[in-house]
Amino acid sequence: MACKPPARSTAAEAQRARVLVALRAAPKTSYDLRRLGIYQAPARILELRRRGFRISTDLVSLVDADGYTHQGVALYTLLAEPHKKEATHAPKK
Repeated sequence: MACKPPARSTAAEAQRARVLVALRAAPKTSYDLRRLGIYQAPARILELRRRGFRISTDLVSLVDADGYTHQGVALYTLLAEPHKKEATHAPKK
């Protein structure tokens, strides 16, 4: 049985899990993900893509909580998740 990482963990596995939870709720910017403790969002997104998740990236502009405008911020949208492979059993003879 795999051990679930702590919610505030900075381990890559924990960060990927937080990214998925966030993206399943709604598209998120790299700024949003940073507030969730994911400081290398592009790396986590790439890892998820390599695992079969379809995630789009669009560049947007936003104004942060301090009133600063940021251009070219990544907006990530979860488009599809990998299909779970059903266990197949060979027929008994």
